[in-house]
Amino acid sequence: MIVEKIKSYLDKRPFRAFNIYTSDGKVSTVKSPEFAWIHPAGCTMYVCQDPTSDYDEIISLLHVTRLEYGGRQAHNRKNK
Repeated sequence: MIVEKIKSYLDKRPFRAFNIYTSDGKVSTVKSPEFAWIHPAGCTMYVCQDPTSDYDEIISLLHVTRLEYGGRQAHNRKNK
């Protein structure tokens, strides 16, 4: 169910940023659909926070605890 919800967020137009919360307390912000990819098996997701830096994340979708879609919080929140 999480995979389908994330895919719907990535496909929605106009796109709005969203946050992914994981069980270890981290928050990842997907700022653009071009910066996030879900593995075909649906177990992991790659998120590039900033295409100009080397920082990226691989998220186990089994550990996603919450999604926060759109709004100012997703645009302004910084990663922990």
